Amino acid sequence: MRDTVLLFASRDLCYESNRHFVVCLEEAFEQAGYPVEVCDLSWDMEEQLKAVLARQKNYLAAFDFNSLLPRLEFEDGTPFLELFCVPFFNYLVDHPLYHHAALVREFPCYSVICIDRLHQQYAKEYYPWLKGVFCLPLGGMRAGLERSFDQKRLELLFLGTYYPEEALWQEIMEYPADRKAEVLALVERMEEDPELTQEEALAQYLREKQETLGRGAFAERLNQDYLADKYLRNQKRRQAALAAAEVGVPFTVVGHGWEGVPGLERAHISLRPGVGFAASLQVMADAKMLLNSTPGFCGGLHDRVYSAMLNHTLCVTEGSRFAREKFGAGTEMVFYNSRRPDELTEQITWLYENPDKVREIAERAWEKAVHGETWQKRVEELCRFAGLQGKAAFCK
Repeated sequence: MRDTVLLFASRDLCYESNRHFVVCLEEAFEQAGYPVEVCDLSWDMEEQLKAVLARQKNYLAAFDFNSLLPRLEFEDGTPFLELFCVPFFNYLVDHPLYHHAALVREFPCYSVICIDRLHQQYAKEYYPWLKGVFCLPLGGMRAGLERSFDQKRLELLFLGTYYPEEALWQEIMEYPADRKAEVLALVERMEEDPELTQEEALAQYLREKQETLGRGAFAERLNQDYLADKYLRNQKRRQAALAAAEVGVPFTVVGHGWEGVPGLERAHISLRPGVGFAASLQVMADAKMLLNSTPGFCGGLHDRVYSAMLNHTLCVTEGSRFAREKFGAGTEMVFYNSRRPDELTEQITWLYENPDKVREIAERAWEKAVHGETWQKRVEELCRFAGLQGKAAFCK
């Protein structure tokens, strides 16, 4: 009898975030009335996959995050997903360009979930054989120990790993001349327009070069040019952190790679190494304000934003068309322009000097998130994607 939802953990994502997502999904599906089975593939992978195939008539649907399953084959060369006749959803937590090798494979029950509506458009256009391509942000998550606003001990927090741009630049410089010129051109275009996606930047570049690529070749080229996104992602993180550092507000930065970054060696700044995902939620719950940078998500938001809302923490994040359509500026969160660091410094200064306004915005955001941005709400949509309660689309 098909009555069970299967959740895979085929790999560990940054700070083991996917394992926390799996726990949240498990709880939410069970609350919705579905039995759940979790398959952790970090040990005895092939034996476990064979056992899953033997039980596949029990499963309604299966989910994984940034899954390795589309690329996994048994010793005889047979792909696992060729034998797995259950609706399978690969939840991509970053741009599909990073998952090209997992998306070029064609399987009859294979669908993808994107967290950004522009990622969804890209996946639909360049991987049309996918059974379904849906858009659904990751759910917000509460810390184990919740704190009221008055109990919070951190004024301003930044969460995220930093990889030095100099090292990434050196990697780009070592590319062959034509590839180096292309990546540098993409970086320049996206620096000038923060809402330009990398696929749009590449399309512009190819038109100027009068070079025509088919769908498959374009997707492969975008994947090869991933350092453009990675470089800008880290550049924007550093720029946002340095703008916040200028305020003089007690500032806590949590994540690997920040030691030795010029401009952060100040008395009012506390640099802490990266922590596990659950611990990062607890740190977030202890902060009055969270500074967030999400380059590459022009049509979506990082789960940090939704989690900040659920933990009564005001989120100061990059503005985008998507963010401004979904949330009120200055009413549910505060938006900044990544090209104007001086304005970000002024915004943080004003917020620090107006704690009642910070509290007001944070509480309004919590009210909105608790009714619409939880994993329980996300599972309602996942059930529809899987045909468990009809069909629906989250992002229009």
